[in-house]
Amino acid sequence: MKINVKYSGKIINLPSGVAEFAPEASREELAVIIALFSDIEVLSDFDKYISVFSERLGIGIERIQKALKFWAEKGVIEIEGMDESKMISSSNSMPTYTGAQIANFIEKNEDIRSLFIACQAILGKDFNTSDHNHIIFLRDFYRFGDQFILLLLAHCKGLDKANWAYIKKTAQALYDEGIDTYSALEAHFADRKNKSTLEYKIRELFGIGRRELSKAEKEKIDKWISQKLDIEFIRLAYDLTVDKTGKPSLAYCAKIVENWLCNGIKTVKDAKMLDGARVGGESSFETNDFFEAALQRSYKKGGQ
Repeated sequence: MKINVKYSGKIINLPSGVAEFAPEASREELAVIIALFSDIEVLSDFDKYISVFSERLGIGIERIQKALKFWAEKGVIEIEGMDESKMISSSNSMPTYTGAQIANFIEKNEDIRSLFIACQAILGKDFNTSDHNHIIFLRDFYRFGDQFILLLLAHCKGLDKANWAYIKKTAQALYDEGIDTYSALEAHFADRKNKSTLEYKIRELFGIGRRELSKAEKEKIDKWISQKLDIEFIRLAYDLTVDKTGKPSLAYCAKIVENWLCNGIKTVKDAKMLDGARVGGESSFETNDFFEAALQRSYKKGGQ
């Protein structure tokens, strides 16, 4: 196969680094660097032309700035007089694109048009200029991908908290935790769902209700969640706790669970065998004297 290059006008000279780092670059970063070298005159005073580039490419100014920073970090370009702290500060504020500018973005950029339509469908409303600016902010400042943004909005909508204050607060928390890819966000939400489900069941079991957990309670429950314990396993320890203490003590129950885990016991069946319980509805749990004495000492020492 032979390829013939058709020069129909001026030629764009690109540094070899563009080809070298192209696999790492986003489509917008590639668009910015190509557009930049297609008009050499703008290089001497790019601040003057950045708005023109934004309009021409259908890409927000903050996103163009981040694309330039990407190429500068790769050593492809050098930006003189760039105040990075000022740039970050500027990007951290809400963009103020007009309706006409947004209409131009939608016309020039099919991806952002599709994103706006999908976001409107999730939130169940027609977007105004402010809504569009919020979406652009999520893309430009946090550099969240489109699928990431859609999942974020769907999550907030599912919680009945589909307001921009909550969405932005959640976005900031995710960004601070380093959760910035779709797969990471999906795993994060799944983990949160599992945790909230088990915590709810534990709260219900011990009659804690919706009050805030004490530090000790939170540590114990978080540990059970991180160990992926089954609620029936915890329920068995709870029943033994009530039989021995006459009350639903979380501290005492935690000692029973800890003893089981130290003995390699992680199932209800094995826990019953360890404590000599007969399988059947009539029997109660019988612990040996050594285990009972050790448990009581540990419980008294650890307190509530």
